[in-house]
Amino acid sequence: MAIDPYAPCPCGSGKKLKFCCADLAADIEKVHQMVSGEQPHAALKHIEQLLEKHPQRASLFDLRMSLELSLHEFEAARKTRDAYLAAHPTSASAHAQAAIFASATGPSIQSIDPLQDALEPLDEEMPLRVLEAIGAVGHALLLQGELVSARGHLLLYAAIAPEKDNRALELLLRMNLQAGLPLLMREYLLLIDCPTDISWGQRLEEASQLSSRGLWRKAEAILSELREEVGPEPAVVYNLSLVRGWLGQMGSFAAGLHEYAQLEVPPDNAIEAEALAQLVDPDLKDPTVETVKLSYEVKNLDTLAESLVSDKRVEDYALDPKEFGEDEVARPRGTYVLLDRPTPSTGVDLPRSEIPSVEAFLCLFGKRTDREAKLEVTTDRGGCFERTQALLEEVAGDSIGELVEEEVVAEKSISNESLSWRWRLPNDTPPDHRHQLLAEQRREAILDHWTNAPRAALGDKSPQEAVDDADLHIALQASALIIEQAAVDPAELPMFAELRTRLNLPLPKAIDPTGVDLEHLPLVRVPRLDFSKLSDEEVAHLLNRTVLMGAALATLSAAKELATRPELAEGVDAAPAYRQLIRLEPNHQWVAKWIAEAREWSKKNDKSVAEWVMMEMELAIERGEGDRLQALLNEIQDNHASEPGVAEATYRLLAAAGLVNPNGPAGASGMPASPPQAAPSPNSGLWTPGDSDPGVESEGEEKPAIWTP
Repeated sequence: MAIDPYAPCPCGSGKKLKFCCADLAADIEKVHQMVSGEQPHAALKHIEQLLEKHPQRASLFDLRMSLELSLHEFEAARKTRDAYLAAHPTSASAHAQAAIFASATGPSIQSIDPLQDALEPLDEEMPLRVLEAIGAVGHALLLQGELVSARGHLLLYAAIAPEKDNRALELLLRMNLQAGLPLLMREYLLLIDCPTDISWGQRLEEASQLSSRGLWRKAEAILSELREEVGPEPAVVYNLSLVRGWLGQMGSFAAGLHEYAQLEVPPDNAIEAEALAQLVDPDLKDPTVETVKLSYEVKNLDTLAESLVSDKRVEDYALDPKEFGEDEVARPRGTYVLLDRPTPSTGVDLPRSEIPSVEAFLCLFGKRTDREAKLEVTTDRGGCFERTQALLEEVAGDSIGELVEEEVVAEKSISNESLSWRWRLPNDTPPDHRHQLLAEQRREAILDHWTNAPRAALGDKSPQEAVDDADLHIALQASALIIEQAAVDPAELPMFAELRTRLNLPLPKAIDPTGVDLEHLPLVRVPRLDFSKLSDEEVAHLLNRTVLMGAALATLSAAKELATRPELAEGVDAAPAYRQLIRLEPNHQWVAKWIAEAREWSKKNDKSVAEWVMMEMELAIERGEGDRLQALLNEIQDNHASEPGVAEATYRLLAAAGLVNPNGPAGASGMPASPPQAAPSPNSGLWTPGDSDPGVESEGEEKPAIWTP
């Protein structure tokens, strides 16, 4: 396909190719054909030959650098970048390429300034290379965990990109759904508006306009001057904090939010700003507990190995061989967990006080020509450290000798660790009982352990110690909000009310939605809404927003409201509400209730119930209910197998659970020829609170070097 002579010139001049680099059009087209024909090296050689004839042409520099980056020839790309900038120091495309190069080769934070250099000279037209650079920088920031700045860049890209380019929005969605990401960090932060009739209002508006175009460095300069001139005005302090966050200045971002929280602003605004600051402040270092690896000499390897196998407080624990490298000689002879008590024979009706806890991880290494036999013990140097050492002596006896080496392998926040525990539950522990045990333990962890753990945000005081310190009142409420915003179970709300009572904090007030901008209402406030004052359409829209943001508790609140209304307005569908209630409800009994109600709703509205049957199949698989799974498969076979996509979806579900061979035989209807029995519940064995589902990145997925246009 011939290159359009009226397309923008690749040099980024803003002119059409016909009126800029027309003499190179044929060669540029040839380069594109070589790349399309998977001949990138030949294309690169052709560009190098052209540069010998036209050594200053921006379009050739641009093409050459793009090819070098795509081929990961970074040293060559570095030289091309330098030559490009030297020949065209004011070219937006040249600076954009420098930003792309920085995002692909170094700390992503270093790509922000070159991108600002690319954006600042622009008027209305934006060269393709600059748009590409915005995406590349945002992607790199996201991959390296610079979440605030990444979100700013990706939102900027989404606002400017062509209509069908949804890559930035897809990344933002994946970011929102990432397990463990605090809800406060999923918000789309917005600048504060201010009346323009005040003396400095026009300058604040000017900074906002610059910010909307991504010119955050220029906006930061205006806001910095305003901060000096007018003092700590809330809008100035907050907006300055935000643009600094988008520029990757996380220390200044957090400092600005801390300052804003102490000003005369609405209490919710102050507490949420302080909570976000506590989450991201690089200068807040909580008191820590060390994780240590202790190496003991082994006096009698066979005796020790026999003790580890025979003692009921020690269990095999397979580790990934990759942790020990390619050399099989370096791998341990055995890996184990050390428990504080033997694992009970059954988890049925098991009291929480009798659940074994993992005290340490053990690696036994045999004797080699270059080393003696040794036992490595990895554990925390916390309050149970001496107990763990005594337990090890009981198990190993005289078969181990002196401690020969001690290494600190990690440091963990005491506050965060207070919310964590490691259990070894018997494999047959019923799911409902497991849920009850976890709820009891989480309650104890929050109300007793966390409240007595020191936090840097509270001046290294524990929440309980900070209760009577008036200067820490906002910081203490923010710390409590951080705990609350991680909740996914509505049944925990009374517990959080008790937490606030213990800390002498006010209980959150219900929010009258009249006049509230629901599109921008902070997600942590959504469960406090008086839903009875919202229309069906408003609740449905709010539900969609909370789902996209991954706000589980807010989603459950909106979904429950929609599903329990007796009649819905025309055009409002209850299916999305039932879908979320079934997926997110932590209590299995409530899940069964919602499935039953979804079935009734579908029948009443003459809709297929196949979706709810399949969701009930997932529940039966998780709970190991073979008879119920068999009945549900029969129901699918008898009533829904001919519906579009149902047979295929059933196969995918069973294959994902490991119950059928994806390539195995099927009946004439496309259903399994012989429905399998349910597998045991996957929630068995070792479990650590905080363990989450796999993230959105696929296993083995590599970081792309650049954001490709």
